[in-house]
Amino acid sequence: MHSNDFMKRILALLSLSTCAALHSADTFLVQDGKPQAEIILAEKPARMARLAARELQAYVQRISGGRLEIVTEPHAGKVPVYVGVSRFTEELKLSTQGLKNGAFLMASTPQWLALLGPDEDFVPIEPWGRDRSVKETARVNAEFDKITGDTFWNNYRELNARYHKELDVWDYDDAGTLNAVHEYLRSLGVRWFAPGELGEVVPEQKTLPLPEVNKTVKPDFGMRRFTFYTDHTGIGDKGIWCFRLGLNNGHKIGGITQICHGIKFVLMRDEMKKAHPEMYLLTGGKRDTTTKGSGYPDLTSPLFFEKHLKFSRAMFDHFQEPMLSIDLVDGYGGMTSDDPKWMAQLTPERGWPGSMSDHVFGYLNRVALELNKSHPDRLVSGLAYSGYKLPPEKIEKFSPNFVLIETRQRQNFWDDAKRKEHQDMRAAWTKKLAADRYLTWDYSINAGPEQAGRPVYYTQQISRDLRELKGRTLGEMIEIYDHPAAKAATMGYDPLSIEHLNLYITSRLWWDADQDLEALLADYFTTYFGPAAKPMRAFMDYSEANWMHMGQDAEKIGQAITLLATAQTAADPQSAPGKRMQKIAEMMKPLKALQQQLSRKRESDLVYRVLEARQTGGKPLTSRPFDGQVLKEYWTDVRSVNLANLTSTAPHRKAETTFQIQREGSILHIGIICHEPDMAGLNVTATEPDDEKILNGDYVTLLLETPSRAYYEITINPAGAVYETDHAEGGKGVKWASGAQCAVHRGEKLWSLELRLPIAGEGAFVLDPLKGIDGSQPKDLFPWHFNLGRQRVRGANIERTAYSATGKDDFHVPEKFGKLWGK
Repeated sequence: MHSNDFMKRILALLSLSTCAALHSADTFLVQDGKPQAEIILAEKPARMARLAARELQAYVQRISGGRLEIVTEPHAGKVPVYVGVSRFTEELKLSTQGLKNGAFLMASTPQWLALLGPDEDFVPIEPWGRDRSVKETARVNAEFDKITGDTFWNNYRELNARYHKELDVWDYDDAGTLNAVHEYLRSLGVRWFAPGELGEVVPEQKTLPLPEVNKTVKPDFGMRRFTFYTDHTGIGDKGIWCFRLGLNNGHKIGGITQICHGIKFVLMRDEMKKAHPEMYLLTGGKRDTTTKGSGYPDLTSPLFFEKHLKFSRAMFDHFQEPMLSIDLVDGYGGMTSDDPKWMAQLTPERGWPGSMSDHVFGYLNRVALELNKSHPDRLVSGLAYSGYKLPPEKIEKFSPNFVLIETRQRQNFWDDAKRKEHQDMRAAWTKKLAADRYLTWDYSINAGPEQAGRPVYYTQQISRDLRELKGRTLGEMIEIYDHPAAKAATMGYDPLSIEHLNLYITSRLWWDADQDLEALLADYFTTYFGPAAKPMRAFMDYSEANWMHMGQDAEKIGQAITLLATAQTAADPQSAPGKRMQKIAEMMKPLKALQQQLSRKRESDLVYRVLEARQTGGKPLTSRPFDGQVLKEYWTDVRSVNLANLTSTAPHRKAETTFQIQREGSILHIGIICHEPDMAGLNVTATEPDDEKILNGDYVTLLLETPSRAYYEITINPAGAVYETDHAEGGKGVKWASGAQCAVHRGEKLWSLELRLPIAGEGAFVLDPLKGIDGSQPKDLFPWHFNLGRQRVRGANIERTAYSATGKDDFHVPEKFGKLWGK
């Protein structure tokens, strides 16, 4: 032994003996703001242990004012707090053997405190991607080609997104010690309810006694993963929040590569598409090599089956994946094919959720059986999803290596019938699976722009469901909406201002599903909202019982808004509780407009869903001249609707009219075709804009109501003259400009027009009441309402048709407007 090492050991023993003498009385980590302890790390600590030490140091100082030094050797007169495995914990016979999935131990005597768990550093296997650049993608794919002798996509290209540079840790580093430190800090009253500084609570306590503790903590769920929409762009405060909640990415269970839709990595490369088009699904007369970026596989292709096995074995052999997704490409459940052999495998009689079950799982089980022969120690997974959510009828027992991932939305289990449906489906699935071959994938997407606003709390469903799942699953993932990083500052609300409570409760119950939910909630409201705890609990309780009705019930919206407003009066708006409540109020802002909209009388159940232009199969609308022609190669036949007579007693119409609506970004594209047997007789009564005489002749009119404005009129005639009016509540209407572009085309037996309507956004009326449509993009929860009509005048004969028949010889009947929405 070197003399240096000998002296270090002597000092360590002296420190322990000195501590023993100190602890004849009470022992403290911090006393009256002065540090009495120090943090002991190994000389070469694991990354997570180093992070754990920094976390302990920072929060102890914030709580007490005392800064505990981080050292590798104990010093006389200081209480050692051992963080992570070191030679000192080994001498104390503290073993982490057998602990997994983030489990940890906490131990103390009157002389020391130890906080530790397994801390294995993750070492990525080459080739893996350092960034998402085209150059790096080409490099990692080329290196993978050398390994496989083929042209598969190497999903390890995405690996860099799982490294947190600012923390110097990977999501895949063992976090047992970090979990132990956070558990100790929770015992001091520290809480991390939401990401960021405003989401945490740190109490003040000048004196921190050495705790008396001796326990090993193991989670009830192995995989405990939050998957954010923008993981690949970096998740900032949400990254450390996940660690503080004790999550576990679960790569030793589910692997490192994407845990869903894994089949796409066989298909994605252009080289594969060009060499083997026969592996791709035949649809619309051609092989689909483009949809979702990968195209769709033909599961009846022997070559594809061979390639799929080759890819999977390479992932097992080279990257040592414990589990691999062999699941279908996203969107496959909605596909059709020209191949009779493919179509014959479908079972439409089982309804949408079972229409592809035997087809899809028949294939996946074939793959699983072959891989079980070559790699019996590895697992494969597939989703119960979309058109293959129900168990297959033709498979009695799956290959023992097959893991099912059930997709679900737990929040909907407030409906006992839906909950029972999932329970029955789970029971049917588990009969067909080997033991411990089940995972759940939940969705937490209420903050998405298309439905944000409702205070969706479902803590009771979370607690009840996780108690049922305990011991029956390998773990769970939750897919969470969060704003794209580049747009977060402009979205106007915090996407986790409400949802954080559901996520926080879930994370706590993943560790102990049987703990008292009421105690968790009481702690949350008291700690997070301080003086507003009681009224905020009333708001949350009411919202939990009624959020599911707020898309249709104006009264329930009003009550929730009132309860929140009452709570806000209980705390200083500039205080932390006040700012937290304000975030919720900002999130709920769209509900006020929805409340107004729902209060209006509705007499039409017509619904028009607007697709994005890229979803229709046509060419981009902005890629062609804007000339008023509604060409099929751009507009296709998707969502084409014929106008009907305004009244049931109207004479037979002599000219048909069709329209379509698509969206590209913040532009609504409206295409209208007015068939006309008498083009020479077109009745054009105005040629200049804003001329009210336009209403005496032939025209098309669009009437639009947004959640914040009722309603607008845009009228266009065959000469391209435009007349626009804002029919404000209770008023005759004022001249106004939508900012739309309009182009009219006259053909041999028709005239057509294209309208490009900009979505100005909420607040447009405040900025300029005479310009722009006031309202955000029409969504499912917050739709627009509209009618589209055509007037055709031939002498004394006036023919009027519309999307929604009004029952009157008049287009302006708002209660008859149909619903307009999209994503």
